[in-house]
This record gives sequence, C-alpha cells and structure tokens, in this order.
Amino acid sequence: MKKTTKDEYIQNVYKVIFYIEENCNEELSLEDLAKVASFSKYHFHRIFKHIIGQSLADYIRMVRLQNSAKSFKSKKKITDIALEHGYETNASFSKAFKKHFGVSPRDFALKVKEKKGEVMLEAKYIEFDDIEVLSVRGVGAYVETAPKVAEVLMKFAYTQKIKFKKNLMGKEARCFGIAHDDPKVTDENKIRFDMCITWDDKSVKPEGEVVPNIIKGGKYAQFLHIGPYENLTKTYEQITSWILENEITLRNTPFFEEYLNRDPRRTKPENLKTLIHIPIS
Repeated sequence: MKKTTKDEYIQNVYKVIFYIEENCNEELSLEDLAKVASFSKYHFHRIFKHIIGQSLADYIRMVRLQNSAKSFKSKKKITDIALEHGYETNASFSKAFKKHFGVSPRDFALKVKEKKGEVMLEAKYIEFDDIEVLSVRGVGAYVETAPKVAEVLMKFAYTQKIKFKKNLMGKEARCFGIAHDDPKVTDENKIRFDMCITWDDKSVKPEGEVVPNIIKGGKYAQFLHIGPYENLTKTYEQITSWILENEITLRNTPFFEEYLNRDPRRTKPENLKTLIHIPIS
C-alpha cells in the first residue's frame, strides 16, 4: 500500500472510529459507517481491520462494553445500562460483560460502590462549546502510550513550523488528553487515549496518524490535579467517590485532561498542573 493511500485510509478510518465512539448507543449499520469513511461497503471491513487490528463488529462491541462501565458510577439499574448500550436483554449484556471484563455486572457494580469514601476534591462547574483539535490515538497502558503519541503529535507540530511556517504551538495553543477507558477496568492493551492540540489554523492539513478530532462541549465538573502524572490515578479514585456520593449522572462523553504546563519536561513533577473534566448532565 502506497504511503499516500495508507495516510488517506487512516484519516477516513478514524472518522469512523470517532463516529462509533460518539454514537455507540445507536444502531450502527455497515452501510452508514462505510459512508462516513467514504469507502465501498464491500471493502470497508478489510480496510478497517487492517488499520485498527480488530473487526468492525468487535470494535463496536468493545466500545459499548467499555462505555457501559462508566454507567455503573450511578444508581442506574443493570437492565437500564444494558438497554442504553445496545443490548436487548440483561442476559446477553451480562454474558458479554463477563467475557470482556472477567466479572459479572452485578459483582462489578458492588466493587464500584465499595469505592465510596472521603472526598477531598473540590469541583468547579463549567460549560463550553466544542473544541476542535488535532489528535493522535494510542492504545495501551497510559504511562507507555501517552509519551509515544505526544512525541508523534509534537513532531508533526514542529515539522509544520519548520517546513511550512505554521505555528501550532504558539502561546494560545492548548494541549489535551482524552481518556476513553478506566485502567482499573480495561486491559492495558485495550486502553484508548488521544493526545490533542488545538487546531485554530485550518490551513494546517492533518496527515497519517494525526487526525481531526473534537472535544465535545457541554457541562463539565472540573478538578485540578497538582503533581506527577503518575498520581492521576489517585485523583480519579477520589473523583469516582465524588460521583457516587453526589449521585452525579454522567453524559456519554469521555473524560478529558488539559495539561497547563507549557513544557512538562522542564517542570518539576510536583509542580505539574492538570485540569480533569468530567462530563455531567
């Protein structure tokens, strides 16, 4: 496959990836998804699996199940969670859930509720419009994947500056991470993470692994984490307690982080500042 053709295929497949992740609770037909990708439905399966490493059906199933795990951080009934995520019966949902996570939905719900505890964090409520970004998707353990995709994105940004005089990393630039999965729930090799930078200059053309993406606007609870990125897990545990204690209803949108330090490599770990955004109804 020629590089230009492969780059085009990657761009189009990621249009489908983001469409699936945003509409995973809806009916997703092969014909509709092929149209999103601008592919013939007869070739779409093969191209998707070649680039993503999973069949289209397996990917949709994975996204629905991993998104369903977030719904347990509420008082929703398991039957309602099953219906919301595309399963017609509680039995079919329970079977798929246990196969994917290794635990039944009922036992999983009990474990989540055990996480209630003292909440030390203070939430700030904000609303904003969609944010257009350029992003690179990584799959794997956060600590290993995040630096790799950040390197790909920064290399692209600096190439744009040197080669085309396009400054993606100016003073107004913002850097985000979209966390699709809970590392305490999802196998490390299946965790999805997008590293993103704002995309204000539309004359910059995404290519290869760098694809257009959108951080969905709306209402969020915002938390400030100060300290090493390795300690973010502890902050997320407190956020889970906050969600349970306050009976918060989450929207079907991923959590995301904004990294406030211009160059984390030149900042002491204890001084790193990260804003965590939790989508709420």
